Amino acid sequence: MKEYIKEDNLRMNRIKDIIDLIMLMQSRTMGVSLNEIQEEFGVSRRTAQRMKDVIMSLYSQVGEMKTNSKIKRWGFKGKPVNLFNFNSDDIADLVSIKDLCKINNLSDKVEVIEKVIECIKSSNNPNLTTLENDVEALMECEGYAIKQGANFQIDDNILTTIRIAIKSMKKLEFSYQAKDYYDINEKNFAGFKIQKGLKPKKTVIAEPLGILYGERHYLVAKNDGKIKQYLLHRISDIKVLEEYFTPDSKFDFKEWAKSSFGIFHDKPVRVKLKFKKEIADDVIKYNFHPTQQIKQQKNGAVVVTFTSSGTKSILWNIFKWGTNVEIVEPESIKQEYIKMLQTIIYSIQ
Repeated sequence: MKEYIKEDNLRMNRIKDIIDLIMLMQSRTMGVSLNEIQEEFGVSRRTAQRMKDVIMSLYSQVGEMKTNSKIKRWGFKGKPVNLFNFNSDDIADLVSIKDLCKINNLSDKVEVIEKVIECIKSSNNPNLTTLENDVEALMECEGYAIKQGANFQIDDNILTTIRIAIKSMKKLEFSYQAKDYYDINEKNFAGFKIQKGLKPKKTVIAEPLGILYGERHYLVAKNDGKIKQYLLHRISDIKVLEEYFTPDSKFDFKEWAKSSFGIFHDKPVRVKLKFKKEIADDVIKYNFHPTQQIKQQKNGAVVVTFTSSGTKSILWNIFKWGTNVEIVEPESIKQEYIKMLQTIIYSIQ
């Protein structure tokens, strides 16, 4: 009996692999190569060849793709095959993501997700009533905690225009309302210079590099040879210019975004923090930075090290751990933190 069960499981795994390969072929414009099939499914070249042949025998629209490469690739040339079966859990997850986007003022993403949900519902038309009832029941039991902070409304046209410029590699022109600080020596408890007013709007011409989402959302662009960040809610009168730019092939937007702690970018430093054993479980599960290394000591204390820029964001994060954290290094951040605490005490007194 055990041998039969084992054989059935093997057959099921083979069927699943074939279905997964069909989906993979359809998801890639240029199809897949035998090497990619081997890597994806962990099979030999001979098995990869068999899997490809099985799909070609089942679907006449599958064939060899024309590419400039010497490596052969196979994919779907005609009408795609619908193998997707979405259930109420899948739609409920999408609705949750949509709600989360609303909370974070990502209205453009809300519209996209709504369209995806409608497409899924239309493909499940015979079971639509049951599906909607199940989704409604699930959503009644889920919610998000209120997010504190300013609620900045961003015009959908701004995001759309930025994306058009990025895709077409054309420069942007927009009006920008920047903050104005009069006294560089006067700072608030968080270390920021105190705002005295607003500068007049200025016209900016820049090369768009990407959009950085966070507590506030930013356009990251190159202006006067420097990478700068522009708050989206302070941008107006935006338009795409008929002036192309050549992107820097050495600049990786995602790597640039990961290099900082938060949205602030300055000189990267190696930070070493030591946390008390009483909060060890929370620290071990906490995501400080992509470069983080976490090590628990014999006495239960936890040491966290990472390399990052964004000193102000690092200080804010340290502050929320209260007396449970010690700054081991660098000395510069320790001194900045002391100054920040002294300013807070002074403001209270």
